[in-house]
Amino acid sequence: MEYQVERRFKNPIISGIVATIIALLIACIGWPIWGLIAKAFISNLASVGLAQVDAKAASQYIKDFTEGTFFWMSINSWVWFTLIFGNYGKYAKTKKQPIAGLRYTILAFLAGALGMIVLIGFIGIWWKPFNLATLFMPKTAEEVLLATEGWAAGNFYAVPVLICQIPIVSIFGKWPFAGKVSAPWDGFGAMMTTTAIAIVVWLAMVIPSFLKFQLGAGEAATITPMGSWPSVLAFCQIFIFLFLFPAIGGEQYPYKLFTEKQPWKGLIGIIIAWAGALGIRALLRIVLAPLDLLNGQPVDLVITSLVLSIITTALLWHHQFFDYPGEDLVKSSASRSLIRLAIVVVLGTIMGLIWMKTYKLLPFGANNMGLGYATLGLIAGQFVFMMPFLYLNTFFDKWPLIKQIKK
Repeated sequence: MEYQVERRFKNPIISGIVATIIALLIACIGWPIWGLIAKAFISNLASVGLAQVDAKAASQYIKDFTEGTFFWMSINSWVWFTLIFGNYGKYAKTKKQPIAGLRYTILAFLAGALGMIVLIGFIGIWWKPFNLATLFMPKTAEEVLLATEGWAAGNFYAVPVLICQIPIVSIFGKWPFAGKVSAPWDGFGAMMTTTAIAIVVWLAMVIPSFLKFQLGAGEAATITPMGSWPSVLAFCQIFIFLFLFPAIGGEQYPYKLFTEKQPWKGLIGIIIAWAGALGIRALLRIVLAPLDLLNGQPVDLVITSLVLSIITTALLWHHQFFDYPGEDLVKSSASRSLIRLAIVVVLGTIMGLIWMKTYKLLPFGANNMGLGYATLGLIAGQFVFMMPFLYLNTFFDKWPLIKQIKK
C-alpha cells in the first residue's frame, strides 16, 4: 500500500522544537527502562561472580555492561543501517509508520548485539578480557574485574565506528563502491572495508587506553595514546565534527573548493579534519582551562563534552530542523553553510554549557531516580538524547510529526 506523507508542522523551527521535546521525553522515559532491563539481565546471568565483589565493583560491572548494550545495539547499529546501508530493507514488509520503524529498530538492535558477539567473541578466544564467558558469566571476583575492563574497552569500539565508518559516507561518498555495484552490495563493500580499518584503530587507540599490559619486570608494555583517554576523546569529537558538518549542513564546504573527484575529495577532507582537530583542541585547551567548567576535571573532558554538544546540535538541526535556512530563504550555498555553522556552534555551545551544569539532574545523565539503574554520565549520556531523534528521522521518517495518507 502506498502512502502520501504530509508534515504536521509546516514551519521547520516549530517542527524541530516539537521533535526535540519528543526526543527528550523518550530519553527521560526510555533510559530508565533500558537500564533496569540491562541490570536485571546481567545481575541474574553474572550472579555468581557479583556475589563475590563489593557493591562498588558490582555497580561498575553493571554500568559497563549497560553502556555496552546501548553502544553496540543502538549507536553502532544505526551507523551501519542508516549511513552505510542507506536503510536498505526498511520497507520490506510495510511502509506504514510506526510499524516499519519499529521493525527496523528491532533488526538494528539484533544486528548490534550480533556484531558485538561476533567481533568481541572472536577476539575473546585468545584475549581473556573479551572472552564471552568471562564478560557475561564471571565466576570469581577476579573475573568480574577482568570482565569490567573488557566491557569498557569493547564498548568504545563505538569510537572507531564513528571516526572510521562515517567518513566513507560523509566525505568519500562510499567510494570506490558507489556506482560500481547496486545496493546492498555497495554498503557491504563499505562495511567490510571500514570494519577492517575500525578494528585496527580500536586495537591501536582504544585497547591501550583501557587495558594496562606489563612486561615481566613490571615495565609498562604500552604507551597511552595521546597521553590520556580524555585527550583521545577530545580529538575524536573535533575530528568527527569537522568531517561530519560539511555533509549534513555545510553543503560539502570546504572540500568541494578543492575537488569533487574521489578519492581526492575524501582524502583532503580527512587531512583537513585531522589537522583541524589537533589545532582546535590545542586552542580550546588554552581558552577553556582557566574557566574550570567541571570543577577540577581534565580540560580535555570539558572539550569532549562541549564539542559533543555541538555535534548533537548539528545532527538535530539537520535531521529535525530541516537544515534551516533552506534555499528558499538563502540562495547562496556558501552563505547557507556559514549561517548553519554559526547556528549549530552558538546553540551547541549554549547547550553544552547547560548540559555540564544539569546532566546530574537528568535520568539519562547521572540521576538514577533512586531506582538503581546505571547512568552514563557527562559524555555517553548525550548519546541517549541523540539516538531518539536520529531514529525518529531515519527509521521512523519523522513520525509522529508526519501524517501518512493512503493514496
